[in-house]
Amino acid sequence: MKKSDSSPSGDTPEEELERLRKENERLKSKLKSQKEADKAKIRDLRKKLKKKNVPSVRLTEEQRRLLS
Repeated sequence: MKKSDSSPSGDTPEEELERLRKENERLKSKLKSQKEADKAKIRDLRKKLKKKNVPSVRLTEEQRRLLS
């Protein structure tokens, strides 16, 4: 059986490790920026809800369990 190699270009293990580390950092920064964008969107939506004076719904733990 042939082992599947994650680096088809024939990189050395050190090069592969460095490439994966760079990719990991890139993905982490992308995720962080997405989280920040989501937080900003949530803040804006909460402001809009306050302007509309929409009462928020409070659920008890039992209600949350039943809904999930």
